[in-house]
Amino acid sequence: MPAAVEGIRIQLEGIGHLLQDSRLAVPPYQRSYAWTEKNIAQLFRDLSTALVEPEQEYFLGSIVLIDRPGDRPFVVDGQQRLATITILLAAIRDYFDQKGDQRSQSIERDYLLNFDLRTQEPAAKLRLNETDNDFFFKRVLTKSDHSHRKEKPTKESHDRIAEAARLAASQVKEIADSTNDPSTRLIDWVEYIIGKARVIRIQVPDSANAFRIFETLNDRGLKLALSDLLKNYLFQQSGDRISESQQNWVAMASVVEAAEDEGLIVDFIRHLWCSQYGVTREKEMYDRIKEKITSKQKAIDFSNTLANSARTYAAIVNTDSEFWVSYGGEPRGYMGTLNLLGMTQIRPLILAILQRFTPAEVKKSLRLFVSWAVRFVLVGRVGGGTLENHYSARASEVIDGSIKTASALLKEMRPIVPSDVDFENAFSSATVSRHPHARYYLRVLERQQAGEDEPEFVPNTSEEAITLEHVLPQNPDKSWTHFDPDTANRYYKRIGNLALMKKSKNEAGGNAKFSERVKFYGKSEFKLTSGLSAFAEKGRWTTTAIDARQKALAKLAVQAWPNRVL
Repeated sequence: MPAAVEGIRIQLEGIGHLLQDSRLAVPPYQRSYAWTEKNIAQLFRDLSTALVEPEQEYFLGSIVLIDRPGDRPFVVDGQQRLATITILLAAIRDYFDQKGDQRSQSIERDYLLNFDLRTQEPAAKLRLNETDNDFFFKRVLTKSDHSHRKEKPTKESHDRIAEAARLAASQVKEIADSTNDPSTRLIDWVEYIIGKARVIRIQVPDSANAFRIFETLNDRGLKLALSDLLKNYLFQQSGDRISESQQNWVAMASVVEAAEDEGLIVDFIRHLWCSQYGVTREKEMYDRIKEKITSKQKAIDFSNTLANSARTYAAIVNTDSEFWVSYGGEPRGYMGTLNLLGMTQIRPLILAILQRFTPAEVKKSLRLFVSWAVRFVLVGRVGGGTLENHYSARASEVIDGSIKTASALLKEMRPIVPSDVDFENAFSSATVSRHPHARYYLRVLERQQAGEDEPEFVPNTSEEAITLEHVLPQNPDKSWTHFDPDTANRYYKRIGNLALMKKSKNEAGGNAKFSERVKFYGKSEFKLTSGLSAFAEKGRWTTTAIDARQKALAKLAVQAWPNRVL
């Protein structure tokens, strides 16, 4: 029997029965479909194992619903399980439909779709959020011979829905192929999902109760997405102004997810928080936000900040954004380089300068950040956590007005940024494993050698046009007997052993030995490549040659990535 306490109803029932009896909706502010192949495969394996013992039940956790008089209840927890079970039932429906078996109609009517008398259109039993619902309806709920099934994914969550549908179809085929009576076996699955794949249905009369239940579930060990926890806490604190927070959340999420994927939302919130309050680790985020946001107005203000800052953060991640047009080409290029080098720790500071600095100071700062990034990467003396501490502290000072210029930033950061001497020494013996990084370094050094005004601004590092040449190859042949295997392994990725080549010329050189390839180097349009032979010893490429060339490149590097405001 259902239990009722202050309007909260709790009932244990089969998840299929829940779908059969209810028309449910995922709120527009709820995250999109997120289950991966691993999650889906685990569910299918668990169901398959449980079905071996007919009396055994399988517990799927809790489903939290908010009552909405006159409308569908909102699913605030459990949408991933409901959607995945729906996808599996749809795959079973498809199997029967393709066999011309009338049971497909029963499955569709009971668990997938019903007829809306008002619109005279089929209506989904489970309606997903605004991002996913149309694709879910077309790709999953319509029949397999419908033209809608050809709908192309346009979001990462759509890709996941399509993958879930593929896995469900594969599971159904595996079930059918494992028995001489596939129809009976598939009906066994449907009946098990209806009655023995159980959930605790928790139905609450309002949002406040739902948010308390949601948080209690998390406190008791249920692993909930941090973004969901943060969102629900904001909504809870917003009280009768919850619609404002919901609108702001949807606006923020749509912009951030468009830049990458929904996983970026937590990074954005954390980096924004760090820019305002100093470094905060992901595991601390929920508690820190609860400590600071203690009233309705603070919740509304923070949701506004999220919505207003989302476009800026999306532009940091995706430099193709029109956001950069007003800044000119160089800042966009510097931001692209920071992303290439994986400098996510500096994003709180970038958010801060884009909010507070003039465009001229933004350009100076981003150029400076690139120099810092290269120095930190190649010297490797400061850990990522320490860097984030410093960057977040400086971001807070930018936000509160203590730091107003790139020069002031440099003054505060100078003690931890590697000096010219340290940078040159580190560069002189550095190895580079990632080809995009190596191409970038060499392109910048090439521009520095040519006397470019902004050598660190490199608009094109694509390997489609420019390839990376290892003078001493990874697998040297008999012409490299002066390198023993251990030495060759140590020197293969040294910067002094690397050169840029136009792709066509590199392919023309093939795998020729050094005495033949050096002719191609001499014809290169890249000065650092064409001058490579000057370091060779009597026509041979040696450790001494690599060391000498790298020391020369190190001196260029100090000039190319200066630790000063230009």
